[in-house]
Amino acid sequence: MAGELEHGHAILHPKFGRGLREECGGQDVCKAIIPSAAKVGGLGTAIDVPLHYKRAAFVRSHYDSFEVGVPDAPLQDEIVVIAALTDSGRPLPRIGGLKKEEVKGEDGLR
Repeated sequence: MAGELEHGHAILHPKFGRGLREECGGQDVCKAIIPSAAKVGGLGTAIDVPLHYKRAAFVRSHYDSFEVGVPDAPLQDEIVVIAALTDSGRPLPRIGGLKKEEVKGEDGLR
């Protein structure tokens, strides 16, 4: 509540992102951007955390979000950082486009 939206971004880029990439297979595997969202709010404010495929951002079957809220945070001088990970995309995608099996993994897009 006492901070700015940019304070959250300063935590995420690049230190948090680098550690998250390492946990998910390293820079050679995790080429796509790490999608993010930011919000200023009081106790229990919910945020939709965006998701997509770690090797290529254009794999639409993995486009989704995960709603998270922490009932007793953030306090006045706190920042909440949330990471949401999945082990697959949507179970029955009908959105078309690039499939996970077709990813080349060269540029983080396709």
